[in-house]
Amino acid sequence: MFSYQHRYHAGSFADVHKHIVLVAILSQLLNKAKPFGVLDLYAGEGLYDLTSMESKKNSEFKHGFKRLEALNTPPSLLKNYLDIIQHYHPFYPGSPAIATHFLRKEDSIICNEGHPQAVANLRQHFKHHPQLHIHQRDAFEAIQGLLPLKEKRGLVFIDPSYEVKNEFKEIANALIEAFNRFKQGIYAIWYPLLSSNQHYVLLNALQASALTKIWYCEWIPFAKNEDKNLHGSGICIANMPWQMDLLLNETFAWLNKQVYKGGLFKHGWF
Repeated sequence: MFSYQHRYHAGSFADVHKHIVLVAILSQLLNKAKPFGVLDLYAGEGLYDLTSMESKKNSEFKHGFKRLEALNTPPSLLKNYLDIIQHYHPFYPGSPAIATHFLRKEDSIICNEGHPQAVANLRQHFKHHPQLHIHQRDAFEAIQGLLPLKEKRGLVFIDPSYEVKNEFKEIANALIEAFNRFKQGIYAIWYPLLSSNQHYVLLNALQASALTKIWYCEWIPFAKNEDKNLHGSGICIANMPWQMDLLLNETFAWLNKQVYKGGLFKHGWF
């Protein structure tokens, strides 16, 4: 049932996209003294060894964060992201590691993961981190059982593999139901851009829902391939923090000009 392992894709351009957005949201949460929580619904292993056989199979990191390592004077958001990567060197940090980097003593993160090996590695990587709590549950069960967060504010980070065809619809339904119980939360949902355009199932369902302040951004760093492979990365954010859209637009505009020549960054509200 749980076959997906992110170590094959760690550090890819999709990771660059979703993790820069993650850094932006977490930075915003630090602007208030009140504690915050994070629910990472598809946490993975938390840290990734890019010298592993799985990571080297397609070496997706070479077209992702590796392109950014030698940048001079990058924008502040991008610099924050790169500083966190350097902090965890020689590993590449997944979303749990990035989130723990921002936690104050009063904050916490719940990491949920279904793959047994990924859970074992996650527990090993963060066994000495008391603010990080690990669950091995089905994601749709977890989002029902773990919300609202005890801190009453925070982020729900949803990063599925979309290996199952109907997952786009299921994610939308789960998110809408979760929002009814935790309306003050920020929700960030990653989705792949494929030639099949299945992501519109997710976006159309969210647009028709009662979710508020929904902003989306889609990054296509390279020329689109007319096949079934991932050619772009999308993220939808409900309860978008104030002016974060401007920050992300400036950051990816800079990336497309300086690193990914001709890359596209599409964004908007609905």
